[in-house]
Amino acid sequence: MNDDGALAFDVRRTVLLASYIQAWGMPHSRTISEKGNHRVEVYFFPSKDDDVINRYATIGLSGHVSDTGKVLDWELFMAVPSDNAGATIDEIIFFILDVMAFSQRKDVPFKIGMAFAESPLMPQQWRSRAFLIDEPRAEPESLSEIKLGSEVVKLFWIIPIYKNEYEAIRDGGIEKFDKGEAASSWSPADPSRPSFLND
Repeated sequence: MNDDGALAFDVRRTVLLASYIQAWGMPHSRTISEKGNHRVEVYFFPSKDDDVINRYATIGLSGHVSDTGKVLDWELFMAVPSDNAGATIDEIIFFILDVMAFSQRKDVPFKIGMAFAESPLMPQQWRSRAFLIDEPRAEPESLSEIKLGSEVVKLFWIIPIYKNEYEAIRDGGIEKFDKGEAASSWSPADPSRPSFLND
């Protein structure tokens, strides 16, 4: 990464990390992934006070030029129970990095509302093994779109879902999933929850 690229990344990190910290408090750790001139950092924000949710968020996916020539305008995050639903911190971070790589493929229509089939890369302890890309529900509104100079960076939530939920979203959109969630006492952040669409 040349000096201009390093400076641009430092500015991006400063703005995005400040937004994350304002919403979630100080991060506990950072994992760095580098491939060529592309650097992505994944930050772990542990639950605090009366919050029972751990959060993991990327910095560096936005602003990157994908294989399709498109400049990406999103970052990824996951919200999971404070015990990580039995997974390790590393397993969750590696899964997020796998989703990051998957999102840049030319054949992947990666956007809010898209669901993807069960993945063997999902932490093995989790019962729900497909995933949905959604808006950052239940998070501060300021995280939905973060202004970065002339850019607007979106935060995409990776939600673990079940096979029947994936199929319902694939075949008919997200409405049925949303209704099931609204009728349930479970949080979509919990990979060990029952399916919202149990028949």
